[in-house]
Amino acid sequence: MTDERRRPRLLGRPVAFLHERDPGLLIVHRAFRVTIAASSGFFVCLYLVGDVNAGVYALFATVALGALSEVDGTPAQRTRTYLCALVVGLALASLGTVLAVNTWAAAAGMLVVGFLVSFAAVGGPRVAAVASGLQLFYVLPCFPPYTPELLGERLIGLTVGVLLLVLADRLLWPAPSPPDLVPRVAYAAGAAAALAEGLRTWLVAGAPDGDGRIAALRAEATHAGAQLRASTLPPAARPTGPSRHDRSLTHASLAVRVVIGRLGLAADRLAEQRAAASTEQTTAPAPAGARSLPGEPGTSPETAGLLDTDAKALAAVRDALLGEGATPPRDVIDQALSGYVERETFRLAGAVDPAPWLRGELAVSAVTESVRTLVLAIRATLGAPAPPPADTPVDFWFLHASPVTLWWRRLRAHMTPRSVYLQNAIRLAIGLAVARIIAGVLALTHGFWVLLATLSLMRTSAVASRAVLLQAFTGTIIGAIIAAVLLTLVGPDTHVYAWLTPLLMLAAFAAGPLLGLGAAQAGFTLVVSVVFAQVAPANWELAEDRVFAVIIGGLVGALIGAAVWPRGGTGEVRRVAADCMRAGADEIVASAAYLTGTGPPPSTEPLTRLSTLFEYTYAQYRSEPARPGPEPEWLVVLAVANRIAEYSRTLCVRYPATDPLPWPDFGVLLRADAQEVADAYREAATAVAAGRAPSGDATALRAQVAAQHLAVRFAEAPAAALRAFDGWGWIHRLVDELERVEQALTPAPPSGPEPARTASLS
Repeated sequence: MTDERRRPRLLGRPVAFLHERDPGLLIVHRAFRVTIAASSGFFVCLYLVGDVNAGVYALFATVALGALSEVDGTPAQRTRTYLCALVVGLALASLGTVLAVNTWAAAAGMLVVGFLVSFAAVGGPRVAAVASGLQLFYVLPCFPPYTPELLGERLIGLTVGVLLLVLADRLLWPAPSPPDLVPRVAYAAGAAAALAEGLRTWLVAGAPDGDGRIAALRAEATHAGAQLRASTLPPAARPTGPSRHDRSLTHASLAVRVVIGRLGLAADRLAEQRAAASTEQTTAPAPAGARSLPGEPGTSPETAGLLDTDAKALAAVRDALLGEGATPPRDVIDQALSGYVERETFRLAGAVDPAPWLRGELAVSAVTESVRTLVLAIRATLGAPAPPPADTPVDFWFLHASPVTLWWRRLRAHMTPRSVYLQNAIRLAIGLAVARIIAGVLALTHGFWVLLATLSLMRTSAVASRAVLLQAFTGTIIGAIIAAVLLTLVGPDTHVYAWLTPLLMLAAFAAGPLLGLGAAQAGFTLVVSVVFAQVAPANWELAEDRVFAVIIGGLVGALIGAAVWPRGGTGEVRRVAADCMRAGADEIVASAAYLTGTGPPPSTEPLTRLSTLFEYTYAQYRSEPARPGPEPEWLVVLAVANRIAEYSRTLCVRYPATDPLPWPDFGVLLRADAQEVADAYREAATAVAAGRAPSGDATALRAQVAAQHLAVRFAEAPAAALRAFDGWGWIHRLVDELERVEQALTPAPPSGPEPARTASLS
């Protein structure tokens, strides 16, 4: 084979590998941006200005925010993130310079700074993205020599480095904006509007092919709702911050999924109505005083009108989010829903068996109630004026809260040992403080490398830490050997190091994402070796110092990780899942007492708070190494907890005031059924917390939950009977939910290879 033929094949393999690992060359472009910004700041300050301190700080500021941080978002968002990080970084660098006076002051500052910066990640993805970089703004200046007179030079270097990174980010192969959740919500709202309109048409016209069309619309809406899961979005696009906009968009995303789910339930209930209408004439003789409904039972014009209102409101939501229409008004939904359930209840009074039709009416009204929530969330997302506090649902309390209050409530919600954010912050702060003490006591020349290794190698669980240590140590040793040879051969010729610096930077910043942690450590070892060889005379001992520092820092991180919540999200997810199920059980009992007029309105705050903690815990769990064997489907538990809280709130809105039922015996039975279901949830929670699969008694429990003579008593007090029937129906559905939980937490053995986990929030 000729050289000409061999050359394209040899070149084609690395190119194909690069395009496979880096579609669109996003990693390579990012490496170029960081390299150009870092080397430009370093060379200008060092060789043109002659300021060594400014050059070093300019380089490390760029590396901290450009390579060690994951800043995503739109170009404007990225610029704001960098500039805000610069402001915080200047303060941290000043603090580190002052506390470098001795080891213990620097270690105490590291403990506080490490905790605060890490815990600030509860503020959302843009804050979490720069947390690691911000730690370095304190780490670098907190080591000897104690030279507060050089603070100005350090701050100038930091400013130059960050500003050059901002320019590179905007001008050199700008990164594309991540997927936006807003268009996905609009698409899901449009699919839900089509399904609602299809149900209305099928209900009124009864087209022969209606079932097939409804099935197709339902599948499309379900698919659109699935695209709203957090796992389908990169972290920067997830609305997880404490701001009013992020909270509103989160509510909107959840509300659309609830609407789609309830439309599916309404379709099932309306189909049951038609089946009941066709068989009503062949049922058993009606009790005295009972009557049959004329025409299509349950398909009143008001029901069709309610679906029409839903379809138009959902279409208006879609148009508003896409910028093609005005913000949807709230009063249209309120007017359509006002009195609907009561009117339909009395219309059905005296029917032979109103149960099938009541399920349909309640299902349709539940859709409209969810649409009302969606409209309010969309109005808040688009910046429309909030309703008066008296008319604002409890879940939308944030519409009348100040930014300070929003941040405080987010921080307070995570001030619990069950929060993975708090666990991670404590673990990292202790690790960095211990590493700073060791580096100070041993008087290491490049002590900040120890803290850099602790920061970059510490993981959220002991298992994950062990998995990265071998890679990191191997890569560092290989890089150190190459660096030692290079420093020995080149000697004091700084011109060679200057030419090598950008080339090695480019390779190092691209190697990590493309080839893994070992390659990243090897590349970074070479980079710091050639950089510090230009700052001061260096020999092969510099590479030795690098290996020693990485080993110390890595071991400190591993040991602290093994001592402080060593199981990470994998261990915590069971605890918080069990807590959610117990809180759900309490919610079930309290709701049953409220519906029967024997208790106050239930508070969903504990269950909502635990569900939020569950989401964050699950996200960390997904980022940790998977254990062998089948895994529980924790998302099912989270979904069930959310549905318990959401429908409990719906019942409170639907029945704002409750009196004792006119049939005490039925109230006792209803509360007893609720207690049975709640006890089953608690038993399942106990099993989950202990690491066992639930017992699987939901199927047997279903037989115990049944309505008692409700059809006969319905005509006596329709409004009270409706409330009791609604509560009984909810409790019966909770048995189905428990069965789903039991199945999800007892997964079948996998039929193929275990899929790798990804760091996502589903």
